[in-house]
Amino acid sequence: MGYKIEKGVAGREINGKYYIVLPKEMKLIKLNNSGSLIFDLLCKNTKETAIVKALSEKYEITAKEAAKDLAAFIKELKKAKIAR
Repeated sequence: MGYKIEKGVAGREINGKYYIVLPKEMKLIKLNNSGSLIFDLLCKNTKETAIVKALSEKYEITAKEAAKDLAAFIKELKKAKIAR
């Protein structure tokens, strides 16, 4: 399944921290390391399976745990109307 980040929304590193920039709301949302990895990959239209693999390799977790974390993150992005 593919996800799309809403137009105008971007990810930016500011002073060593990673944020989602919401220009319409003039708002920044700070992400942790795994969130910034997921968001960056979503912006590159990376497939869900590749994101799960990247998470499991980088954080040494099972693919099942990575898939669960990805699903939770996507759910929050959709709730905030950042992704569809």
